Amino acid sequence: MKHLKQWTAVLSVLILALMTVAGAFAEALPAEEPAELFGFPWVNSNATGNLPETAPDLKDDFYTSVNYDFLAANQEAQYYLPAQRAGQEIQDAVTALLQDESLADDEITQLRIFWEQAADLDALHESAYTQVLPYLERVDAAASIEELNTVLTAEDFPFSPYLAMPVAPLALNEENGVWIFPALSMTTDYLNGANQYTGTIEDTGALMQKLSSFENTLFLRAVLSALGIGNEDLADVLLELFNTEAGYVKEGYSELMASVADYGYISNAPQRMTLAELGSLCSRFPLTATLAKFGKDKAPAFIILYPAWLTELDHLWTEENLDRVKLLTRFKVLMEAMPYLDPDLVNDVRTLNGLSVLNAETNPWFVCNRVNTFGHLLAKLYAEKILGSEMKEKLVSIVRGLVDTYRTLLDETEWLSADGRSNALEKLDHIRLNILEPDGGYYDFSGLELIPASEGGTLFTSYLAVKAYLNEQENRYIGKPAKADIVWKAPNPLSANCFYDAFSNTVNLLPGFIFSILCTADSTEAEMLGGIGTVIAHEISHALDFAGSQCDAYGRGASILTDADREIFLDKVKAVEEYYNAITILPGTNCRGTFLRVENTADMAGMRAAAMLAKSLGLDLADFFCEYARIYAMTASPLMLEYLNTVDTHAFSYLRTNVNIQMTDEFYEAFGIKEGDGMYIRPEDRLRIWGK
Repeated sequence: MKHLKQWTAVLSVLILALMTVAGAFAEALPAEEPAELFGFPWVNSNATGNLPETAPDLKDDFYTSVNYDFLAANQEAQYYLPAQRAGQEIQDAVTALLQDESLADDEITQLRIFWEQAADLDALHESAYTQVLPYLERVDAAASIEELNTVLTAEDFPFSPYLAMPVAPLALNEENGVWIFPALSMTTDYLNGANQYTGTIEDTGALMQKLSSFENTLFLRAVLSALGIGNEDLADVLLELFNTEAGYVKEGYSELMASVADYGYISNAPQRMTLAELGSLCSRFPLTATLAKFGKDKAPAFIILYPAWLTELDHLWTEENLDRVKLLTRFKVLMEAMPYLDPDLVNDVRTLNGLSVLNAETNPWFVCNRVNTFGHLLAKLYAEKILGSEMKEKLVSIVRGLVDTYRTLLDETEWLSADGRSNALEKLDHIRLNILEPDGGYYDFSGLELIPASEGGTLFTSYLAVKAYLNEQENRYIGKPAKADIVWKAPNPLSANCFYDAFSNTVNLLPGFIFSILCTADSTEAEMLGGIGTVIAHEISHALDFAGSQCDAYGRGASILTDADREIFLDKVKAVEEYYNAITILPGTNCRGTFLRVENTADMAGMRAAAMLAKSLGLDLADFFCEYARIYAMTASPLMLEYLNTVDTHAFSYLRTNVNIQMTDEFYEAFGIKEGDGMYIRPEDRLRIWGK
């Protein structure tokens, strides 16, 4: 399970989708000046137009005081946070590296072939999407489900429109098998994208809201147009496609459901099966033949999360639904192929949404910085050549210090039973750290052999070659000792992302999360711990929280808590829920404590661990807390915040700062907070998850 902080990618797509709904962002989210300041016990300073005329005392509202100048300078923004600059900063740095002719090994050579093909706009314009048409035509020509199955399982049909089949550990103390997820057409990340597939929907307006967090939103109109769907039918066809897909995906695993479901939802999710058992779920959909085509059928076992979705997919696979299935299949294939075709196919949509067009300078980065092409190689270059070994050593030191601090907190937790403490400590002992690089290193691209344009190669054929090569690389791990880096295959490693994954018991700090706003080479130790350190501490806490505690040290679905422990733990989680439920965040709207409980408890535990470590190291606590507030600086219109309140499982950033530090004893020491101050809570009322 992932708790992603895609502060740049996900929320920028959210903006894009909202812009698409209204045609223009200014119309979709009109700036509204509130009649009076709102929010209790603090003014919601994240909302534009809701900032006090002068900065409050930090003892009364720490977040607003520390970030006042930033907030005041961004009152006209519909949505803005400093981390939005990260993507361009990283792109500029890596692009400059690629222009360094001294870098000329086999991997770089293959990357440059791909890069040059993406920059050759004349060739891309000439071919348009003709190279993918034969695959689409083969699907369209199928006169029966049997014929469609023949197309989908043919060796020369390089797509898997319905199944994602990553190689991943069966358990960390076993070997690698294959996990089975539904491949979604509107997002590339099942574990997070499936959040929106909670059921079919009735109208196109509701659909646009559903699509707001899908990273492929930009392509939808262009893809349908390429399939011959006219403007007047676009919305209705898209609604039909979504509902067809949601008809089976809604039976699968949902990250949002994991946040609000009863304890045990996550531990009951993974089902281990043999190939025969897996195949018994499908009598019509060609499951085992698809696995065999991609070399996945030799796995010692398979893991599928809530297998009811696969049964529902099989129910869809009927002659009666043939036309629906063929349209969805063509849509999925073209969605995958679109980035490697003529960029003009999507540039009109980008222009409509206020984005720059893809050209000879920007298209190469757009197609290379993807997890299914050269994203891993670009990340390796950034981590090794830009960030360097010294940065990695600093980060690893922080992570190890935080893990040790959690051990101390567990030892001090009086309500935890001996068995519960032993299980929790075992989980910390076996936690794997993917810091700036995956466990075992990045993929080796040196064996790849692309055909350059001078010899007849094209961007699309090169993409298919890269895809096949990466599949072969991955398959080498099947049946081998467990390798815990497979979680890096979902998010792009250059995305602004740090997350914990319970099924592999890993903390994953992607290189794209290290940028100047959050962490620099000359940051002080206090600033690093207050910034990136608190984020890491939050992620480590997920190993022990409402969600993570449902998996054991080896990533298996088994609670680390005894029954008695669990009752006490859930009472503590409930106290956090109720505290947030009492906070007013928008006019007439209180915080949704239950919806946010997983992330809020992780915030609270993470802040306590990071502050304890900062104090034990003798760091400047004032600098530590101020940096923590700064990393969450953001502004958004009240209407945007209303929307975020329905979809984001994290609290608004002013609360992530103020609530968590007011529960932390070290904050009172650093700033002399006393009774009567707005940030004050009596010691006996300060909420604790772990520790005394």
